[in-house]
Amino acid sequence: MPGPPPQSASYPLYSTILQHRQSKSSSAAIPLAGVHDALSAKIFAQHGAPVLFLSGFGVSASLLGVPDAGMTNLVEMDMMTRHVYSAIRYRNVDHADSSSYSPPPLIVDGDTGYGGPSNMMRTISSLSRSGAAAISIEDQVFPKKCTIAAGSKIQIVTRDEAIERVRGAIGARDLHYNGVVGNYSSNNNNDIGKETWIVGRTDCRMAYGFNEVIERCLQFEELGAEVIYAENLQSVEEYQILRDRLDSCTITMIAQVQESLMSVGGGDDGGSGSSRGNGKPLLTLQDIGELGYDLALFGVTPLQCVVGALDATAKQFLGSPDDDHEGSMTTGLILGGEQSPTPIPMADFSDVKRVVGFDHLERFETEFPC
Repeated sequence: MPGPPPQSASYPLYSTILQHRQSKSSSAAIPLAGVHDALSAKIFAQHGAPVLFLSGFGVSASLLGVPDAGMTNLVEMDMMTRHVYSAIRYRNVDHADSSSYSPPPLIVDGDTGYGGPSNMMRTISSLSRSGAAAISIEDQVFPKKCTIAAGSKIQIVTRDEAIERVRGAIGARDLHYNGVVGNYSSNNNNDIGKETWIVGRTDCRMAYGFNEVIERCLQFEELGAEVIYAENLQSVEEYQILRDRLDSCTITMIAQVQESLMSVGGGDDGGSGSSRGNGKPLLTLQDIGELGYDLALFGVTPLQCVVGALDATAKQFLGSPDDDHEGSMTTGLILGGEQSPTPIPMADFSDVKRVVGFDHLERFETEFPC
């Protein structure tokens, strides 16, 4: 599997996938968590996440509180990419231990490229300079919608338009790397943005059928997209057929939405009824790896956990009616001074301070009392 130069932004992603492929200790796919802001990214990075995905759905929800339906723009996504990259670049550890930390590479949701050729050029240039190791580009009509949420209602561009979109993303990346756009010089010692990978994504399954998915993915592969990603396939057999049609060296990923709670790294779900959207059984990391896919994306799982925790906290804090017992009232978390009947995971304030970096800041203030 040929790789990018060691100094490039995509090299850590390439290295992670290559080492995983060569490892004989596990055949499971690499877990890819979808983060939605700097704090969620920092927490996953501190727990050793090998790769992170900045989710457009997550950014729409956390930044604006709106659906993933084309209401966020490049400026907002670029801003969040910079914040996330800055948050994960350095670990909050003692100076002596900092050399052992390698920040996880960041794959960024580039949606449709946000418009025509000029928009695509700016999208790739901006996100590359902001720290993206890879950028996904999809084939929906702009403005797009979350594929799994919208189902068959999404609108898809023609195959020729999809091919030109991915070709344009690759061209914009190459122009950016060669210093033609983005005020970037290839002689610059700053490695951010060098040879960012392009993820060729198709959402066409529900609109045009599985055969069209295969044709588009093969075209994206031929164009030189480093990662191939087909959204919302309808069976394990479809994922297997697609993987078999692509070159064995091509990096691939599967995305799933958890409709109920389970451990994403485990095996049998024990009859929990867990699913990956539209009632389809949730595939484990082992399942996905055995199908031959490299990356297992759970794009909104962290967001689901945050929403669930905040919703439960608000109900207890405000004494809202309990969903399970209509008309009854829960004990407030703080109001009334009693312990809540249903425990909610809550970090100690000292842990919050540690996560955001107060310990690191205090060491710096002691060493440099400017």
